[in-house]
Amino acid sequence: MQKFLLRDYMQPFLEKAIELNALKFGDFTLKSGMKSNYFFDISSFFRNDSLKILSDFYVEKLISEKLDFNVIFGPAYKGIPLASAVGISYYEKTGKIIDLVFDRKEIKDHGEGGSLIGTLKSKKVLIIDDVLTAGTAIKSSLKIINKEKADLSAVMVALDREEKDENNNFYRDNLSKEGIKIFSIAKISELN
Repeated sequence: MQKFLLRDYMQPFLEKAIELNALKFGDFTLKSGMKSNYFFDISSFFRNDSLKILSDFYVEKLISEKLDFNVIFGPAYKGIPLASAVGISYYEKTGKIIDLVFDRKEIKDHGEGGSLIGTLKSKKVLIIDDVLTAGTAIKSSLKIINKEKADLSAVMVALDREEKDENNNFYRDNLSKEGIKIFSIAKISELN
């Protein structure tokens, strides 16, 4: 098992992202509609060996920040394998049992039904996702969490793009002002 010192996971994460071609450079339009000269595609980590390394990066950050949560929420679609892998790695490293919950893009009207797999009710929720750009996905997840009468503990992403709004404020800071705690394994400015 690979072990990382708490402050030593950022650069190895970025190096692994480049090695796997998860960090691509060129001309891209992001989900938010923003234009960018790079794109972060976390699905490049979706191979069992790389996903294990990535989940360990997430867990090292979770442990270092001493976050208090009892459920991990993985927004569809990329958040689902991320949350699953992080949940397993978190158990391996801490022995703590936590629930995993995912949303569906379409409401299911048969079987257990609904828009969620698992329950968030009365839980302290940690959102695990891939990237922070403008915070759109986080706000969508927060609507689900609020609807389920749960509390958001924090949001953990692999990469903070450090994008700024029209007033030159980081989107991360705007979310923090709304009481949303945002953590990332790395920030784009840390790329050496």
